[in-house]
Amino acid sequence: MGESGFLIKFGKLEHLLQLQNEGLLYMNPPQYFRDIEDADRGDPFDCIAKVHRGPKIAFSLPSGKQVSMEGEWTLRISPPEHTEINIFCMYALRALVGSFPVDKRNFRLGAHALVVLNVTEFLRRTEFTLKSERISGDGNLVEYVDDKHVGDLGPFRKFRKFAYQWEWRLVCNNGPAGPRIIKIGSIADISVIIPSDEVNNKISVDFEDFEQDAEPDRP
Repeated sequence: MGESGFLIKFGKLEHLLQLQNEGLLYMNPPQYFRDIEDADRGDPFDCIAKVHRGPKIAFSLPSGKQVSMEGEWTLRISPPEHTEINIFCMYALRALVGSFPVDKRNFRLGAHALVVLNVTEFLRRTEFTLKSERISGDGNLVEYVDDKHVGDLGPFRKFRKFAYQWEWRLVCNNGPAGPRIIKIGSIADISVIIPSDEVNNKISVDFEDFEQDAEPDRP
């Protein structure tokens, strides 16, 4: 991730135990995230290729007449391979960017949280599995853009309203139209499971400043 931190997966205890003991990454297609009705979580723009907006729509009719309609419009353009993308999401706790303490809205994802303590090793095992199974994929942090953004989006860009999620994503291509399962092997040696509402109490971040040079003695 570029700096010290942890990856956290919120969810049901039974699912987190599968992740911990088997390394089971349950990956959903973009449509799953678009269909969530919860306004804080559901994102109808998830993995959309581009978004266009404007103040007016103009139509040219077969008769040659042109008709315009005033009012703000938004157009979402899906990538041609959108049904082949599968996504696995985690919360990226990075001390230097302000993602701690964890926003309590994330606790709604499940009563428990799996905390990956050695992110480098987790990413190494994930990459090894993808290469061994010849799966095309990429892991990266999500960039949060203005809610009125116009232009490219894709799987690693979301609107700022979702910035509280501080997501790290694994995106795999050439998958089924539905869910996909990848197993990277047990991560019990590099993770712990705790209740979600204890995350901000069990984890602490302390910054140690460099000591300032002592002022020279004055005569």
